Amino acid sequence: MKKQIFILAIILFFFIFNFNFSKAEEKKVDYGNDVITDSDLDGLTDEGEKQIYTTEPKNPDTDKDGIIDGAEVMTGNDPLDSASPSIAEVYSANLAEIEVPWGWYLTRASALIGFFLLYLSIFFGIAIRNPLLRKIISPIYSLDIHGWISVQALLFALLHGVSLLFDKFLAFNLANIFVPFFPLSESATKVGVEPIYLAMGIISLYLMLILIVSSYLRKFINFRVWRLIHFFNLVLWIFVILHALQLGTDMKNLIVRNIFIYANAFLMLLFVVNIISRIFNSIKQRINTA
Repeated sequence: MKKQIFILAIILFFFIFNFNFSKAEEKKVDYGNDVITDSDLDGLTDEGEKQIYTTEPKNPDTDKDGIIDGAEVMTGNDPLDSASPSIAEVYSANLAEIEVPWGWYLTRASALIGFFLLYLSIFFGIAIRNPLLRKIISPIYSLDIHGWISVQALLFALLHGVSLLFDKFLAFNLANIFVPFFPLSESATKVGVEPIYLAMGIISLYLMLILIVSSYLRKFINFRVWRLIHFFNLVLWIFVILHALQLGTDMKNLIVRNIFIYANAFLMLLFVVNIISRIFNSIKQRINTA
């Protein structure tokens, strides 16, 4: 089962990595209820090209200068001017700056996979005590999967943060990734990266680390202390949801956003069932011992 889940995550990774990623645009684009698309795969969404850059949505190189529109925008050049950048500038510039922004794509892909794994981890954690899921999945099996997937989710969450270092547009440094509320670059502020929601993502990373380490050291920790630490799972979950909804580029896609919301609503329903079940069992035990 572990291998199957890991393979599923890898397949999801490559699917997302090759998916039609759209560039985060400095100005706000009104997508309405339309699905976000990038028909010419130049790194700019179709609506962004129409509303902001006035480039051709179905032509990756509008000015026919040999450089795709998205790369010209990312490097501060005019995608409508074939003389911008000049041939000399192209040859003297660092090639990495006019290539497809793989760092940004990797950030988005690792974020989606990391959340998918975290979702499964929480699901199997709930399944350990859920009266309905216990009949389908053995609690021991759920516990084993829960612990293993948690580690994988942490690794992808770490990859999500570290890959931001390679996003030349956001210009993040190590402090931006690991220190909550550290001052952001001007470009990151312009595209709407809000410090509060970025901090939630950073804090979530530390909470994941604490929860995983405490679980592996459970034999050496007082049970009540361990239970108290484990309650931070709920805080972690809420922080990650808010972080994703407010900063996630893919959440602008109505289909992705709805799947995300309904999937988490289902998880919340299972969590509520767990609480009601515990309360019911507690009352039943008191009646039996009375």
